Amino acid sequence: MNNRYPLLCFALLTVATIAAQPGTLDPSFGTNGKAIANVPGTYCSGQAIAEQADGKLLVCGQTPGSTLLVRFNADGSLDGTFGSNGLVLTDVDVSNDYIGSIAVQPDGKIVVGGNKFDALANADVIVMRYLPDGTLDASFSGDGIADFSIGTWATYATGLVVQPDGRIVICGDRYVGPGWESFLTRFNTNGSWDSGFGTVQLDMAATSSDNLHDIALQPDGKILVCGTSLDASDNHVAIARYNADGTIDTGFGTGGKLMLSPGGSGDDRANSLRVQPDGRILVTGISGDGNDFGIGVLRLMPDGTNDASFGTGGFALIPFGADDWTQPSLALQSDGRIVIGADNTSASTPDVKVIRLNADGTLDSGFGTNGIGTSNATSGNNAESAVRTLFLQDGGIVVAGYAEASNPSLQLAVWKFLSGVNVGLAEQARRPDQLALAPNPAQDRLVIRGAHIQRGGSIAVHDQSGRQLTVPTVINTDHALVDVSALAPGSYTITVRYEDSIMTQRFIKE
Repeated sequence: MNNRYPLLCFALLTVATIAAQPGTLDPSFGTNGKAIANVPGTYCSGQAIAEQADGKLLVCGQTPGSTLLVRFNADGSLDGTFGSNGLVLTDVDVSNDYIGSIAVQPDGKIVVGGNKFDALANADVIVMRYLPDGTLDASFSGDGIADFSIGTWATYATGLVVQPDGRIVICGDRYVGPGWESFLTRFNTNGSWDSGFGTVQLDMAATSSDNLHDIALQPDGKILVCGTSLDASDNHVAIARYNADGTIDTGFGTGGKLMLSPGGSGDDRANSLRVQPDGRILVTGISGDGNDFGIGVLRLMPDGTNDASFGTGGFALIPFGADDWTQPSLALQSDGRIVIGADNTSASTPDVKVIRLNADGTLDSGFGTNGIGTSNATSGNNAESAVRTLFLQDGGIVVAGYAEASNPSLQLAVWKFLSGVNVGLAEQARRPDQLALAPNPAQDRLVIRGAHIQRGGSIAVHDQSGRQLTVPTVINTDHALVDVSALAPGSYTITVRYEDSIMTQRFIKE
């Protein structure tokens, strides 16, 4: 009897199991889990990331003299249908321009926020809106670009959110000498400044110097911001909450604000925040407890009090060890676990790190090595930096940032890590605006159930490069059957067109 085939199957299963270890790079994305973009003749960097409904990834950043917007296909290849070979460069002013925040509107338009600089390095806020193909939207401020200043030589945008009615809220900082103060302001859907919202100044304390680093919307429309507040000697985590109209929410913290020192060392900084589906608030940054510095994660109840069920009294600290980690950013998995992207800048070979916590704040030992995954930077690419983190529709984890190289010296980069999360029918059932697909992943047949599935509808399947595939489909009165047996294993997009709408969903073919 020949036993070679069972042994071979066992070997393949073992290799597949190892390759699918959560916390490792996804080999199906880019080159061994890393995708890059270069601007010919110069350097570039990524500063923020967003996912479109079709699974394509948008990364914004900068290159000398211009803002930069890049779109990748779901497999990490550059999207040739966007801008010029996947890149859009916009020269806003005579000096360097920068965009560090991004959001995708429900209609597919892309909103970015950042700064323009004149010849004297004076900085003003800019908000730009692009059409889905990467051209500026002329219906927004006449040319797609709106700007804003508060009468000082340095006004910086650090975050943006799009409210349900389409208006755009910006948070940022301005220099007032000898320190900084933070602000919120809002733009209307046509790009005009919203004078009814005005400019909301945030002073954490009478003599503090304040900087905001992130902004988020709660499901009820309230606006959360976080950053760092420096008093006479110490840095503190700064958090504030506003009502949708820009008035301070006095039901949060103390008069709508919190200044916290969760590590107890007098050097605590907030860099990123997210709102959980249950309304609890997660904030991460750099913190210390007097002995060790590391990445601190704070979880608050909706009213701003510490969540005692998380970490120790609402705070978890992941020590640096021998290296310094910077720029931590949060993402929430659909199963309640918490992902943090960061980098260890002082290591001999700095690389990107992804940390995963369980819902109670403990490290997830099933992820990477003791809860930490790494990008495995090599000596030929000897510095990698993480800026923003995102959990994808397909269950993957992506981190956007930049990586050093020989030519050019700096590349925009995106790393994708495996999470081990199977985003299937149970997850879709909690998202009624999407199609319900089962089973997902699928082997032979895919069943589609959703609003208004009916005869005469149109169903299309596309691969990760956007190429439409021919698959047998049967549409019944309340569901549709799609034969995916002939498809190669991988990730696909299915689109159902109705008379008055289009719905798109990702699925995995095993």
